[in-house]
Amino acid sequence: MKIGVVSQKGGVGKSSLVRALAVEYARNGFSVKIADMDLRQKTATEWNCIRMEHHHSPTLAVEPFASVRDVLKQEPHYDLILFDGVGQADTQTLEIAKASDFIILPTGVTRDDLIPQVKLAHELRKKGIDKSRLAFALSRVGGSTVEQEAATEFIQDAGYYCAGSIQERTSIGQCHDNGLAANETKYPSVNLIIDQLIQNLGDRINLIEVNNGKITEAQ
Repeated sequence: MKIGVVSQKGGVGKSSLVRALAVEYARNGFSVKIADMDLRQKTATEWNCIRMEHHHSPTLAVEPFASVRDVLKQEPHYDLILFDGVGQADTQTLEIAKASDFIILPTGVTRDDLIPQVKLAHELRKKGIDKSRLAFALSRVGGSTVEQEAATEFIQDAGYYCAGSIQERTSIGQCHDNGLAANETKYPSVNLIIDQLIQNLGDRINLIEVNNGKITEAQ
């Protein structure tokens, strides 16, 4: 399975989501490879170096790549490949989307983040990506339920599925600094919200597989 996590702009929680997904699937017995496509930042690569230094489990394979073609050569060796795309939409973003079985667009809850990501989703659809393969995930969510509900409604009104959220928490930032993922904090309540997001994404992917690649509007 190949999952692409892409964005129109940086700072929307893309790498946070990739790390959490990788950890959760690895916990469940998947061999996971994170393809770090941002050769300038190498956020996922640097994070995994810290993870290895601290001997955290489960262990993950993370590698920077210059092209989607090179990533796909790794496909026979892993159960799951996660594309951590660059923090801007470019030709490689479309390549990632076309190569992936499922595409996730993380976004903050403000219109400054939501509008570019929805535009990116629209562009991917124009390029032939089926809407069923696209899902949104809210990130950097604060304590305002109203704000989160408004962001979810904005995404749904645009015609897309919103799977859940990753909250803005000091504990999550501390985990990242120490080579841990957002769902590896010492606070079960924080981890539970992220685990629910990942479960919702997994259920969505399974639903697509059951329905031969597409989900009807009723689903």
